[in-house]
Amino acid sequence: MKVLLYSHVFHPSVGGVETVSRALVEGFVARGVDCKVVTQTAAKEAEAFPFEVIRQPSGRRVRELLRWADVVLFNGASLALQPWVLLSRKPFVWVHVGYQAACIDGAGWVDGKPSPLAPFPSFLFHARRSGYANGVKEGMKLLLRRGVAKFGVTRNVAITEWMNQALPLPRQVQIYNPFPIERFRAADRENTEYEFFYMGRLVQEKGVDVLIRAFAKLLQRHPGRPRLLLIGDGGARPELERLVAALGVAHAVRFVGAQSGEGLVDWVAKGLIGVIPSVWYEPMGGVAIELLAAGKSLIVSAQGGLAECVGDAGLTFPNGDDEALAAQMQRLLDDPALRATQAEKARERAGSFMPGRFVGQYIEMLEGIARQR
Repeated sequence: MKVLLYSHVFHPSVGGVETVSRALVEGFVARGVDCKVVTQTAAKEAEAFPFEVIRQPSGRRVRELLRWADVVLFNGASLALQPWVLLSRKPFVWVHVGYQAACIDGAGWVDGKPSPLAPFPSFLFHARRSGYANGVKEGMKLLLRRGVAKFGVTRNVAITEWMNQALPLPRQVQIYNPFPIERFRAADRENTEYEFFYMGRLVQEKGVDVLIRAFAKLLQRHPGRPRLLLIGDGGARPELERLVAALGVAHAVRFVGAQSGEGLVDWVAKGLIGVIPSVWYEPMGGVAIELLAAGKSLIVSAQGGLAECVGDAGLTFPNGDDEALAAQMQRLLDDPALRATQAEKARERAGSFMPGRFVGQYIEMLEGIARQR
């Protein structure tokens, strides 16, 4: 079977989509599937992969690749490569990693606030925000994406049951994203330095400000004087640093910036309780799965895919509610037995998220599509 994988962003870019796309193609190749990657991400230097990466291809090159492929897999609901895919009559699959088929912005998050996740409310929201002419233009693109998802796509894939319910589409199956989590088992260590930690991008929708406010409240109430570690970087970091200073907790909060490789694993090992406080509705949340593999006690926001992934291996709180988060943080900090139970459940639950399982599900689905064709 020959699979053409489209990933709008890919290595050397860093992020969730890039990580999953690479895990997919590497998993395919390891199991004997012939796979090539098409991406819009440029690279200054060519890097050797056990598969071909075609960057920013011309229309002619796209047509050549489509003639080669048995099936096209889009890691994202993207109109890229169209209309060539439709004209070629090749079967193709959309993996819904966001809300692109539900709302204009594709995220349900604009200017630091939630935005509507339904088509018509999304049109009204964006028309009022940026003018009706632009709203109509973007609304037509949304209608096109929805039309392709309903009538053109061979199969839609929801990456969580949350997405399956939030974005019900015909011919849809649910397959979790394959994240390469094995390396985080090395972060499952006993000697920790920080009672709480966060790992991820420092952007508004991730709710790190909610975590900082909750931590400040906890610090006032708890005689143990806990500490907070923030692993990651992003556009909201200056604002978050100002918030830490304004709340008077700078002595107990440490920013260590973006980390990778063994350095990232070492920093995760320093944390006792992981907090993933996303304000918006995460479609899945790869960080949660990575921290499950690290055997960490977890607290995650309740709405979205995070709570689904964590299951009974973590505590939840209403998205954006810093008081409720502070209460859960204090509960875990004061209950070593609960932390130990959570850690054991985390290790067990991580076993059900090993990437090979989901790569196998993708191969089975794609082979079935290729046979039907």
